[in-house]
Amino acid sequence: MAEDNGIAWLGERWASDRADPLLGDQAGLVFAEGIAPQDLAVVFGAVPWEIPEPVSAEAKAVYDRTHPSAHVPDEPCVAAYGREGDWSFVAGNFDYLIHFREGWALPQGTGRVVLLYNISAKGMYCMLYFEDGRLVWTDEIYGYFDEETQRNGGHYFDYAPEMAFLNWAMHEAGCRPEVRYVDGRPVFENEGWITDWQQRFLKGLEIAFGISVCRETFDGGGYSLAGVYWT
Repeated sequence: MAEDNGIAWLGERWASDRADPLLGDQAGLVFAEGIAPQDLAVVFGAVPWEIPEPVSAEAKAVYDRTHPSAHVPDEPCVAAYGREGDWSFVAGNFDYLIHFREGWALPQGTGRVVLLYNISAKGMYCMLYFEDGRLVWTDEIYGYFDEETQRNGGHYFDYAPEMAFLNWAMHEAGCRPEVRYVDGRPVFENEGWITDWQQRFLKGLEIAFGISVCRETFDGGGYSLAGVYWT
């Protein structure tokens, strides 16, 4: 069996634009409990009649509501989908803005969902969090803290009380730089924290939720690929 690599390694692929064929410009990640991976792919834009696994009627209905045109381009965008443990995932160029469309919904029984996506060449930049099909929180995510937050010992999600339950995991993952103050100015001890904050952030999610995606399987093309149609 392939080794479980967690998900922090995916942050390495998102460090710069086009760093990975599936995680380059306009890519995203979505992790979800309580839903089959093929259904997750379909509700985020994968073409259901091209999926080899059985797709639920509810997932197909979401697709039909959000993709009313039957035309599929000759070369649709591509995303990988699969499952590791209790979590299904979709990674790549899926339709991460689809939640804005009228009629979009997560199928009944879907538990926690974490959606991450980039904006242009900024890398991993925005996050949405759902529980039981309901959007709990959405905002930009940052790889830095201001001086006041550091001085007060703040954690990553102090500004978002509904997400503060993740603070312990983000702390364990080193999402805050070790800082000391000299003449009132911060001096960062681990200087690399800015350049690898995507890995640290994903490590925090890995710790908090037990999410994993096998690097060996991902790189070897062992996860299924889906054509994704952006309307």
